[in-house]
Amino acid sequence: MDGWLRQPLLAERATSENRRIRWILFLVWLAITLAIAVNHVPWRDEARAWSLTLMGGSWPEMFRAVQGEGHPFLWYILLRAGHDLFGAPEVLRVTGLVIGIAAVALLVLCGPFRIGMLALLIFSLHLGFEYAVLARNYGISALIMLVIAAFWPRIRDSLWLGVLLVLLCNTNVPSVFLAGSFAFYRMIELYEAQPSLKAPEWRRWILNVVLLLVGTLLCFLAVYPPANDGAANAAAVPFTWLNLFGALFTSVRSFMAIGFGSGSLFGPLVVFLSLLIFLDRRKALATALLALVCLKLFFFFVYPGYYRHSSLFFIFMIALAWIEADKGWVREWKTEKPRLALMVGTTAFTILMAMQTTRYLRYPIENLISGRPYSHAADLARIMARPELRGAMLMIDPDTMGESVVYQTDRPYWLIRQDRPGRITPLSLSGNKRLTLDRLLQQAQAVSARTGRPVVIALALDLEKTRSGAYDMMYKDYTLLTPGSVDRFKAATRKVASLRRGGGDEEYDVYIYPR
Repeated sequence: MDGWLRQPLLAERATSENRRIRWILFLVWLAITLAIAVNHVPWRDEARAWSLTLMGGSWPEMFRAVQGEGHPFLWYILLRAGHDLFGAPEVLRVTGLVIGIAAVALLVLCGPFRIGMLALLIFSLHLGFEYAVLARNYGISALIMLVIAAFWPRIRDSLWLGVLLVLLCNTNVPSVFLAGSFAFYRMIELYEAQPSLKAPEWRRWILNVVLLLVGTLLCFLAVYPPANDGAANAAAVPFTWLNLFGALFTSVRSFMAIGFGSGSLFGPLVVFLSLLIFLDRRKALATALLALVCLKLFFFFVYPGYYRHSSLFFIFMIALAWIEADKGWVREWKTEKPRLALMVGTTAFTILMAMQTTRYLRYPIENLISGRPYSHAADLARIMARPELRGAMLMIDPDTMGESVVYQTDRPYWLIRQDRPGRITPLSLSGNKRLTLDRLLQQAQAVSARTGRPVVIALALDLEKTRSGAYDMMYKDYTLLTPGSVDRFKAATRKVASLRRGGGDEEYDVYIYPR
């Protein structure tokens, strides 16, 4: 118990001594993950990346299509290459799953961690779902960080480190700060070992920093200027001293969904206390603190850090612990007397990881057992495949929820905020920013008259339960409900389904026009 309190992460025995139980743990995780993945319905952010990847008939056209979307190019490159090889939409889900499996296999089979901690890590909302089942670019970050940790002694003085940092920078924007933190860690490590800047190791470090800067520039060129001014405008927060305090010491806009409540002060407190696991490893402590401060400032002032963004920091801490373990950390803590601050840190980190396992059990596992889909896009696609609705145009509010239906049907839908058909929703400051049901009904009437086909209308707002008012559907796109407009909408349409059992937020009622 004393050893666990001081160091709950690292195993006292070599990885090879309990390989059988590690394989069992990995195979159990794999079986559960495959079961979740088979039943997973891609969500709009997953589907949007796929649709963007297929825009244009060539690679240069694809790069132009995704420029400014808010993500670097690496994920799109993988998807486009997969599409060119196999030409099937399943490439999206399989690519994300393979990356997640590789990351977990590396961690479980090679990581120097206790079996209990490994179980908390992999049966978590991030490694068990967000970075494996959800087909997003964040799983690539997890894999690259774990590869850096696993091969650190071999790559820290080679250009391979720089190459991996370039790749890490081009997975997602928050990972740029984590890549810079790895370079910072190597700088401190080098200074302790080689204070003379004339040593050859410093020249290689400088070359790796140059590669890091190249990776950062490539990321910047991919995401700036933003193509979606509506999303960028809604995310920005002005810099003030009060906001700076809030950025560092609250869970507002960062680490807000890690299990302690979105407005709780306990969440950020546990995150900061968990840094104390590195209390006797000054390089790792300084690096982890730097990464945490950079991420919190970025999430607060530039773009909110939702779960998938914030939990990248957890993987970064695991990578740092792995690197330190290879330097004899296990031998050192076994001979030391326990210190209160160190025990506080290890307990906080264990609580932090246990909360992620609790969220895993409450969401993907509970949804799997109850048969709740992550998105109702497949159910809506089945409705549209009915013989009497073939050729019908889909309208959906908010527009963004239609992107996951495009993935299922390979058909465009009507963008009600833009008054035109499309496959991708512009997250724009222009268009119908304040939509009434009467205006939506007019669009349905015009489209039906033009095509001679019915129109399928899916509404996220529940007209039976939602009061009159203006509702922000997404990125300051408002839908206005009044008693008269609701009555007119119901009179002109026929409700055919209520799809509200989803495990995510893509739920809606489905109506047909004309009645």
